Amino acid sequence: MSRKRVAKFVICRDTEAVTHLEPGLFAAGTQSEWSEQNRTLTFSIHPLSNQIAIAVAGKQPTESLPKRLPVFEQDQAVRICGLPGVPDSRLPFVNDTHAVFANLQKIMEAQSEEPVGVDGLLQTSILYREAMIRQIRVLQEAGETTEFIDAEAATFHAMHAVWQLLEIIYLSSNLPGLSTSIVPHFMEWLNFNFPAPLAEDGERVLGSGGTLMLSGELWAYVRKLALRGHVSVLANTLEKVAPVKGLSAMAARWARDVAGIARDMPLGSSEETAGSFNARWRRWNEELQNAAAAIASLLPAEDEALEALYAVVDIMRGNVDAVAEEGESWQDVLGAMLLYSEPTALADRLPSLVGAAAEQFQIAESSLDRALLALLNHELPEFLVLCNRIDPWLAAHMADLMDHISILDVCRAAFAVDPREHYLVALAELYVGHENLWRVALDYLGLCGTRAARCVMAEYAMRVPLESDVKAQQVLRVCETYGLKGAADRIHRQLGRRQWQRGRLGAAIAHFAVVADRRSIGLICDQLWDQFLASGALTYGSVIDGVLAAGLRHERLRFLTRYRDFYESYKAKMHADAGAILLSILVEEIAPPHAVADLLVDAIPLLEGDELVFSADQTFELMRCAEALRQSPFPTGGSVDEGEM
Repeated sequence: MSRKRVAKFVICRDTEAVTHLEPGLFAAGTQSEWSEQNRTLTFSIHPLSNQIAIAVAGKQPTESLPKRLPVFEQDQAVRICGLPGVPDSRLPFVNDTHAVFANLQKIMEAQSEEPVGVDGLLQTSILYREAMIRQIRVLQEAGETTEFIDAEAATFHAMHAVWQLLEIIYLSSNLPGLSTSIVPHFMEWLNFNFPAPLAEDGERVLGSGGTLMLSGELWAYVRKLALRGHVSVLANTLEKVAPVKGLSAMAARWARDVAGIARDMPLGSSEETAGSFNARWRRWNEELQNAAAAIASLLPAEDEALEALYAVVDIMRGNVDAVAEEGESWQDVLGAMLLYSEPTALADRLPSLVGAAAEQFQIAESSLDRALLALLNHELPEFLVLCNRIDPWLAAHMADLMDHISILDVCRAAFAVDPREHYLVALAELYVGHENLWRVALDYLGLCGTRAARCVMAEYAMRVPLESDVKAQQVLRVCETYGLKGAADRIHRQLGRRQWQRGRLGAAIAHFAVVADRRSIGLICDQLWDQFLASGALTYGSVIDGVLAAGLRHERLRFLTRYRDFYESYKAKMHADAGAILLSILVEEIAPPHAVADLLVDAIPLLEGDELVFSADQTFELMRCAEALRQSPFPTGGSVDEGEM
């Protein structure tokens, strides 16, 4: 089979987002006049919130204009508009398929210990399809039909058709077994995604009351049953037709005979060898040929029933002209050709058969038809591009599945970028602006497994709006899961500053401690000290207790803790203990320079009291500290009179 040479694909975004301002900035039909008054629009898109800010701007600076233009109220406003994003109706589908995606990556990473195999990938593929089917049912049960619901339903129908076709070509037909024919899988795909004839068609022509009426509509229904391979229904229908009044004796006889032939049609299975099936098929086909010759000998006759029975037999013996005449689409023709002409065909026969089927019909230019044909012809790079036109979700997950099936390398050779990485990142960018899907978006980026995706993930993680402490912890857990230390550190600093501004100093210290920001911790401790000096009430105990319980060690925290011990001992009139603690703070030099003067002032009441608190050596040590403070270049915020010592 010859393959087309594929040029490098440049992936682009073909869809446009259209935003309408209501009310508008100018009256309808006055755009030219408005624009001539030095006005244009400027905008800025928020990368995470799916919002765009739109405002009026001048084309030229006002001072450069020959005359001053009037300023209107709408010129002063900035309008915030929402951009099209993920509709809420899709959230269950997105969450369900995200779970399947994440589990698949986990399984593939562990496959060195337990190989996944075709069967495992097939089960995962089915889980994806089941999610699509559930979404279609949700849309069908919506209660009201709108343009949006119709469009969504059409999109999911297309996604399912494309997904299942890839599944049967590369997975279902490759399961272990004696028969690997694609035909039964293809017919199942055809009748599920493009059902015909419909159940209501049968109810209408066969009659709900048990009375069957001979009509052209009945024979069209019978021919369609044959075309689509519904041989059991066909046999039952012909047996019901045979005794109907108005049918000629010859037509009644052949209706029963054709019903028997249809019921005897050989059906292959994975447990039967190709040789055994082919022998049964030849015998059955000979019976068909004999029936066709016998019915043909009775024609031309003014007997609509005989003509319809001959058409049925002609279709079942694989006459391409008869198939094309009855078929309504290239899918109809391809299915009948596979079922009746090549019942043991393998997947590699599809391109040549597709070509023959396409000759019978003008192929529609829809993205769905083009994607299906590209897949049947094994033109995988073009197939992926068309999947993206159907829906970004489809392209991303299809590229991922193709990678695990080991058929994506041909696309990598044709694309300018890695298609799996590109489509997964594009999908994540679509999700990250939704308030309920940011975690899903980060997971897609993290599980993409490439350096570029991790860089994008880190940038987005640092920009996820942190409306609450709970959400902040969730973002930090994501960073921990994927090893985004730089992003986590930046988030901790951001949270630390936020908590600091809110006055939650203990929480701020905890965040700064994670990133070893000793400077910020020191500044917060200085703030606690200044608050104590200003109020005279030592209230920071609960703050530092919580931080110390978490195991944080910092010289300023140690100072505050020791000073609290001094303060409590002094209040309890345990002057000796208080003096020993105060002296240890000064001697060990754990106090910041700006606090030494205040500590020396605290020593004065202990020196002047009736109780002897400090020995001579300790008093000289206090004087040494005072002298060192006097000579220190650091500002003390006050002075200590040595005479008072």
